[in-house]
Parts: sequence; structure tokens; C-alpha cells
Amino acid sequence: MKKAAVLFFLGLTINILPTDEIRAEACAEASDVITETSANNSCESEPTGYGITIYKLSLCSVSPQAPTTAASIGLSECVTSFENSSGSNATLSTGGAVNLDGGAMTRPATGTYTHGIVHMNNTFAITAKREFEVAYNGQVSGKGVYCATNDGAGISSSYFTSDDRTICGDTTITAGTYTEFLTSFDAPFFSAVGTANNIAGTGANITAYLVDSNEFLSTNDADVDTLIGVVELATPVNITQETTNIDISFNVGEGMSVDGSEGIMYFGSGPFQLTISTE
Repeated sequence: MKKAAVLFFLGLTINILPTDEIRAEACAEASDVITETSANNSCESEPTGYGITIYKLSLCSVSPQAPTTAASIGLSECVTSFENSSGSNATLSTGGAVNLDGGAMTRPATGTYTHGIVHMNNTFAITAKREFEVAYNGQVSGKGVYCATNDGAGISSSYFTSDDRTICGDTTITAGTYTEFLTSFDAPFFSAVGTANNIAGTGANITAYLVDSNEFLSTNDADVDTLIGVVELATPVNITQETTNIDISFNVGEGMSVDGSEGIMYFGSGPFQLTISTE
């Protein structure tokens, strides 16, 4: 599986999904063309670019206490390995390397870590163009077997999902970048918590929290400020005196959701993975 490698840090897997664990399958393709059946039943595909903003990365020796509406996540048994209060922007793509810059990096202390924590923005900048087996209408304009992201921004909330994401046509289209602001893991009812177990059969379990400016659990869409992902690692990470390098790899092979079930093509954010390696 192709990955985008980021030098430094830990290894964990993040896959943010609704609390009820309903997940789309990977899009079925024939010669890089997404099939009608797959697109019409909602699936996940690979975007050209997947932009996120990371504020902090931590490793924990035990499961952290979950945030509540009155308290932030408990990190007393955790060490911070990267932090940038302004946020480090990273555009992930298959085979591309990015560096987390503009922040402070700290080597984790020697020990065994069972959980990884990612503090990040709740925005996802998707750039993509795909070919389909049958023609679809674009949400903004056009109709055809080629669809691409529109330059713009919108929201995915408990009460509304923006419908200005795609342009379609009979010939290949230059993709813009569509930035999605995620303020709920479910609809039509607000959900600040998303979970997924045994991601991709790896044994890793994930819980994601939408939090307010105090990093308390959000109570509604308007309350959301950032996102915290907590990953129970499939295999604990051992940092020893001999560890000289800790790398993180991003996999965005299913980083975009695709849905043409009503004859109108929808692109949105999908899951991404971070995987560890140490030397």
C-alpha cells in the first residue's frame, strides 16, 4: 500500500468515523475507473491531496482519561513529542513526503507507549479528480464521467452538508481544493465522539473527540474548535536508549468519501492512517 512518509515521531493509526461505526468500503475500480455500483453505494477513494493542520502529537503509557463537557483530556501519563500552537500544515499525498515544521520536537523518553494522541484542526482540504463508469451531475456544474473537487469551502455538520463540492464533465477536469469543516460525526443528531475498532484488521482502536477552545467535549456544532484523536496501538511502541529514529507514515488511500447515489456526485473527507516505524 502506498504511503506518504513524514520524518519523525510515533506510529499510530487514525480513522475517524461515526460513533455507530458505519463505514464505507473502498471504491471498486476497473482500470482506475470507479464502478457505478460502488459509487452509488458510497465508498472511499484516494484524493490527490489531503490537507490537515496538526497542533500536537503525544505518546501515552496508559489510556488517557477522555474529555468531558467540564474537563479536557487527561494526559498525565503522556509525553508530548511535537507541538506547534499555531499549527503545522501538511498536505498528504501518495508517495509524497512532508515535514512537520514550525514547532518544537522532543524525543520521547525511554519506555513503552500504548496510545498515541493527535491534536488537530477539524478541517480537511481535499483535492481530487476521478473517472466513473457512468456520468454524474456535479454539485456546482456539469455532467459527465469525470468529476473533480471545486475550489471552495463548506461544512459537514449535524444539520447541514454543503452541496458545492464537485464539478463534472465529459473530459478530464483540473481539480480545485475543497476545504471541509467537520463539526459533527453524525446527522441529523449532533455527535462529538467517533469510534472505530480493529481498523483495517490491524487491531488498532480509535476514538476521536470534537472539542471546544478549552479542549472540553463539544456540546453542539457551534461549540467545536478542534479535534483530538486517541489511538490504542495494535502493538505498543518501545522507545529504548538505542532508538535513533522515529518515523510517521501517512496513508491516504481511502482519504475521500464518494457518493453518487442520487445521480449527483459528492466528495467529502474520509479516513487517513498514521503508521509507526522506529530504528
